[in-house]
Amino acid sequence: MQKSLSSTDLKKILETTNERDLFMVGHIYIENTIDRILEKRFNIPSKSIDSTRFTTDLKMDILSESGLINGKIKKNIGLINSIRTRYAHKLEPNEQRIGNYIRELDYLGIAPKLDGNKKFEKYRHCVIKTYSALDRIKNR
Repeated sequence: MQKSLSSTDLKKILETTNERDLFMVGHIYIENTIDRILEKRFNIPSKSIDSTRFTTDLKMDILSESGLINGKIKKNIGLINSIRTRYAHKLEPNEQRIGNYIRELDYLGIAPKLDGNKKFEKYRHCVIKTYSALDRIKNR
């Protein structure tokens, strides 16, 4: 099983200025952690999890129905996935829609003072907090 990243390590990874990289990589870390939870908690083989038929929606259904994730964490995962989908399937994603998704993200705690000079800082923060929450679920 893959070793967890620290928040500091993930923050460094998300420092890219390339929007497409930022949104794709942020989602990959979230989904990878979801996959590890499914492996550990439900003994689902990685071969099955890696199948294209094992969609993110199916993974989320399993985790939601089992009570492992809900509320704000589930909402953030859905929004992060929606942003990733836009960047994965559109040459020029609608910036207003992406901005709306980011505004809907929950800080999962007290809202930090963000660096206003850094574009997508809220997204970065919310990915790190969501990843950390999932990592705690994985390690229970």
